[in-house]
Amino acid sequence: MTKLSMKLHFLAATVTIAYAWPMLSHAGSNADIEAGRALFMQKGCFECHGIFGQGSISTGPALAPHPIPLPAMEAYVRDPKEQMPVFSKKILPDDEIARIHAYLDSLPAGRPAESIRLLNGGNSSASALEDSSSASNPVAHGASIYAANCAACHGQSGEGGVGPALIGISGRYRMDGIEARIREPSGIMPRLYPGSLNAGDVEDVARFVASLK
Repeated sequence: MTKLSMKLHFLAATVTIAYAWPMLSHAGSNADIEAGRALFMQKGCFECHGIFGQGSISTGPALAPHPIPLPAMEAYVRDPKEQMPVFSKKILPDDEIARIHAYLDSLPAGRPAESIRLLNGGNSSASALEDSSSASNPVAHGASIYAANCAACHGQSGEGGVGPALIGISGRYRMDGIEARIREPSGIMPRLYPGSLNAGDVEDVARFVASLK
């Protein structure tokens, strides 16, 4: 094999691996995703990049959805630019970066603007469908909202995590109290109303949270 052929084979292999990385990153197990979520909080990544990797103009860029390929993330963490501190392998081993990447890769894209009632004068067809779903089964609708917006911090079943446990919360607060805490969050909890959640969404997720035993 000539040197030119060897170079071409090497280039082809490199390109193949580069394109395969995003696909491989989707293969993270649930255990890796949960571990990555915990590491994302423990290592302080959320302080600059947001709990859901959404980023901020003033603190750090968005990391999710669709994070950069894992090799690129590893390289940047070891030799960052701007204000980001260096994370050595002793502080953040490669396997932990991989788990954080799996968590970021698992995060769904945000709702499209046309589905957010606040941005469409309450006239979107998507909102009408949501209202219909909510009216027929409000607790199930609340469960879907919880899974998408709350479970990352409060646990899939309300067992707690970064945020406090919610199991048995109905024994401490009435329904209007639970709704008030969703509308006016404290600490690092993000404000989702009004915006991602409308008034009906808040009521339904409060019903679901109240059902956690």
